[in-house]
Amino acid sequence: MKIYYNSIKLLVASMLIATNFSCSSDDDQVITTPNEVIAPDTYVFERQGESTVSYGGQTARLDMAASLFGKLNDENVDGASLLQMFEDGTGFTAEDGASQDQIDAINALNSSGKKLGNKTAAYGDASVQPKIAGFLTEYAENVSTNFNVDAGVGVSGSHTGSGGRTVRINEKGMELNQVFAKSLIGALVMDQVAYGYLSEVKIGDDVDNDASALGAGEYTTMEHHFDEGLGYVYGQESDITTASTPQGNGILFNKYLKKVNESEEPGLATEIYDAFKLGRAAIVASNSEVRDEQAEIVKTKMSRVILHKAAHYLRGAAEAKAAADVDYADYFHGLSEGYGFILSLQFTYDADGMNYFSHSEVETMLSTLESGNGFWDRTPSELDDMAAQIEAKL
Repeated sequence: MKIYYNSIKLLVASMLIATNFSCSSDDDQVITTPNEVIAPDTYVFERQGESTVSYGGQTARLDMAASLFGKLNDENVDGASLLQMFEDGTGFTAEDGASQDQIDAINALNSSGKKLGNKTAAYGDASVQPKIAGFLTEYAENVSTNFNVDAGVGVSGSHTGSGGRTVRINEKGMELNQVFAKSLIGALVMDQVAYGYLSEVKIGDDVDNDASALGAGEYTTMEHHFDEGLGYVYGQESDITTASTPQGNGILFNKYLKKVNESEEPGLATEIYDAFKLGRAAIVASNSEVRDEQAEIVKTKMSRVILHKAAHYLRGAAEAKAAADVDYADYFHGLSEGYGFILSLQFTYDADGMNYFSHSEVETMLSTLESGNGFWDRTPSELDDMAAQIEAKL
């Protein structure tokens, strides 16, 4: 009887192991054991042979940001047109001499139904979105109209430095295309990823993840939300399967992930990509513990890019200002990037689920940078002190 009983136990155990090693819907990709989820080699997930990964809306918004960025270096720009692009997602135009493919891409943006404005600082302080929209109108009204004026203290216009760089700046020395783009790294990308798509509201256990009735290429709501978060990071990569070593395409987060991965923190890009892969695999396997662990890794590791670059550009601006022969174009350019990254700090996410710097702390730093004559007045010691405050969080 004892031998018979043990044989039954072994048979049941074998059946359980076989069951646990099968996938819920992607059985050729995700392997599960009672305590483990193993991700595929690359971010490729399929159902019945067709991809379930979709983030076209995120790519469209990243492309919209890039198009607006380009407009913020043009002469006599119309402010209402810029706001239409930002808030309505229409009115985008191709540059002179654009190819037919580029024209088609712009037309696709205008008909995409996507918008930047309603996704900017959607989970942040209500004052942030109007502030970022204000960078657009300020450029149109105060900088593009002074395109051929020599900029100076209290005077907006153009300035060419000794190294040959030309910047279009407002009266405080702020290069608004840089301010706008770097602000969106936090207010669009981090806000949507950390507080939107990878939050409990979007991927928690109450979100639909029943794949039992889905056909080829169809995805659950939870799967799609997770992919949309990924899209804000890698949406302009030419090949998602190689994104563990990002190409830095676009002007927002992915560009600076590449820079940080190659300088301040090698390996960070792989950590983020691997967490996205394993988190998505955990969703397929209905393993909420692993899913949530990987979402936390993505959010905290992404935040390090913003911390690193905010400090980096402040240090660089301090060094430029301290030079015997200051190249003001390089100085304004770098400090404008720093300003945008500082604004983005309020959208970071730490191990306790909080931002590293509150909205009020960020506003204090930005007000300091703008005080008096703005960037013209800032001293190297002021900038270095601010950088040290940020570096203390790393």
